[in-house]
Amino acid sequence: MLCDDVFALIQSGLGPEGHRHLGIDTPSRRDTTIAGGSYRSPGELVDGFRAGDGDTPVTGIVVAARASTPILQRAKAMGANMVISRQAFLSDSRDRPVSKPEAALAEKMKFITDNGMAVLRLQDARTGPAGRRITAALPEAIGFKDAVAVVNPADGLIYHIAPRPVIDIVRKLKAAQGNDAVRLVGDPGMMVRGGAIATETSRPNALAPLLARPDVNLVVAGEVHETETTAYVLDAIAIGLPKALLLAGSIAMEELPAKVLAGWLAGKVSVPVHYLATPEGLTAI
Repeated sequence: MLCDDVFALIQSGLGPEGHRHLGIDTPSRRDTTIAGGSYRSPGELVDGFRAGDGDTPVTGIVVAARASTPILQRAKAMGANMVISRQAFLSDSRDRPVSKPEAALAEKMKFITDNGMAVLRLQDARTGPAGRRITAALPEAIGFKDAVAVVNPADGLIYHIAPRPVIDIVRKLKAAQGNDAVRLVGDPGMMVRGGAIATETSRPNALAPLLARPDVNLVVAGEVHETETTAYVLDAIAIGLPKALLLAGSIAMEELPAKVLAGWLAGKVSVPVHYLATPEGLTAI
């Protein structure tokens, strides 16, 4: 089995990417100016090989939230030459090549090349039943069940839940991720009646549609543009709207999806499949 064969199996098994063929507008000049080169419009897909050769025969597979250098080193030691990365692992959110990479990135790329490895980026929300289970792994772990029907899971998952204080969800999130480095904008005692899990948060004002929904008063996201998003939440609170924003860390949010993906894939291929946790490097002090 080649690396390309594994990708084809994943595509057929998890369903098409959420934003495929939806005619999403390209980013405006203002958007690209604000975000710089890292801008990714909602319609841009990221799944695909970002390093190595898809024609490489697979000896073993590692699935991780991010293909960090330590993950690549551990994969090599385990005899795995294909690494599936949920998050970006190169220079920006789109894993674009760099003509003159700095030392850490250059060494990472050299390690991949020297050891005949291939790295597959696999983060786009998938619309098939198996793909939706991967996307819903984190919300289910924090007690969010039965998402409201949405046209596209890549736009975020919406949940109507029995009222509970924000602090209860914070505790469940920390336990589910094994990570204390979370941040909250808002009142930890606020009662949550509607929650949203943001699956794509790196764009300017990406969370505005979720935060503005009257049936959502808590949004759980990985990272945000603070000058827009946290400021919006604080303004909403100041005029009496019960809103809160819980930032879980973009890499940490991909740990459970990576684990579920590894479990699903292990039953589909004949080579060993391993899930490896990716430490964020963030410390709550």
